[in-house]
Amino acid sequence: MFEIYRDIHQANLDREFETILINLLHYNMSPVVEVPIRHFLQEYVIIRDDFWNQFGKCNSFDMAFDYYYQYAKNKRALIDSLLNNLNFALGYDPLQNDLSLIMKDGLTF
Repeated sequence: MFEIYRDIHQANLDREFETILINLLHYNMSPVVEVPIRHFLQEYVIIRDDFWNQFGKCNSFDMAFDYYYQYAKNKRALIDSLLNNLNFALGYDPLQNDLSLIMKDGLTF
C-alpha cells in the first residue's frame, strides 16, 4: 500500500506534481486510481532516464536545450495521458458535467 508513495518520491517529480499525486491518493486509494499512477511513474522514469542519458552526450548548449525541450514535451504528453486514464477509470466525463451545468443554468429562473 505504501509502496506507491515511495515510488512517487523516488521518481523525482516536480514537487507540485508530487503533491498533487499524493493528495489524489489520500482522496482515493483504490486500485482504479493507483494503477494509472503506477503506469505513469514507470513511463516517467523511462523518459527522465533517457533525457539524462542524452544530456550526457551533449556537446553544445543547442543540443542540451533541444533535448530538454523534447523532455518537457514528453512529460506534458505523459501527464495528459495520466489525466485521461484517471478520468476514464473514474468515469468522469467533463463534457457531461459541463452540459449538465448549462442545462441547470438554462432551466433555472
